[in-house]
Amino acid sequence: MGLIQELMYIPTISKTNYQPQSQDTNIEADVYLFQKLRKLTLKQRLEMFIYHEKGVKKLCLVGIKSRHRNFTIQEIRDKFTRAVLGEKFTPDFQPTGINENMWIQDSISLAGELHQIFASINISYYVSGGVASSIHGEPRSTRDLDLVIEVNQSQINLLVKTLEASGYYCPAGAVEDLQRGSGNMLNITHTETIANADIYITDNSPFAISQMNRRVLVDVEGIPTFWIASAEDIILQKLRWGKGSKSEKQWRDVLGIVKLQAENLDYAYLVEWAEFLDLVDEFSEVLNQAGI
Repeated sequence: MGLIQELMYIPTISKTNYQPQSQDTNIEADVYLFQKLRKLTLKQRLEMFIYHEKGVKKLCLVGIKSRHRNFTIQEIRDKFTRAVLGEKFTPDFQPTGINENMWIQDSISLAGELHQIFASINISYYVSGGVASSIHGEPRSTRDLDLVIEVNQSQINLLVKTLEASGYYCPAGAVEDLQRGSGNMLNITHTETIANADIYITDNSPFAISQMNRRVLVDVEGIPTFWIASAEDIILQKLRWGKGSKSEKQWRDVLGIVKLQAENLDYAYLVEWAEFLDLVDEFSEVLNQAGI
């Protein structure tokens, strides 16, 4: 029986080769966790992610303030900025805000703000990366927001001007690369909130087109509206990223999505693209470790 035929049945959990999300978690506890997560609504999972992400930033800020009690608000802000941006910090970035509450922005709020910006200039996009995998699967902390946009060369200047007018810092070198067509990524940081995002320009490959066509609109009361990649496409994309790097983080993200979304996934689509992208072995193994 082929892989597609096998997956025509409703998935059931098998503990034979089940792999918990971390080595110090037993199988029963891991299965119980995902049973609980499946009972949550999308809004509840989003709120849980927002609460967790804000909590991490609050702890970071509290730690900085406790270690530097004599610092001015500007000095605290600069320390916090370096901590949040990490290796993405550049001397050219000059934060302006002095309201501490503004610095504790979560990725969901940032996605909602960028949704409005992209809509205003007719640019299609979707949220990808760790934020998307946290929404579709196991929640985890992530330093920044990843977005994929569909934009042509003639729109680059308008995109940059619109972002800068909205308070986002766009590194000059990355902007020049985009304008020359030699780059495909723009890292942006809001000068007041220090919210950070990586914007990737999609290509015209069949899989890239499919991902954009299958994006899902998150439209939940009380939560900012934004587009997100489908669960299936995040699984496939992260399997691609992890294939070369052997990244445990990517594999754990994929496992979390499959465990949480097991009964909702389009397995025919997954198998079709796994074959096209040469990911059949990886996809079969993740199903095996997810107990399906």
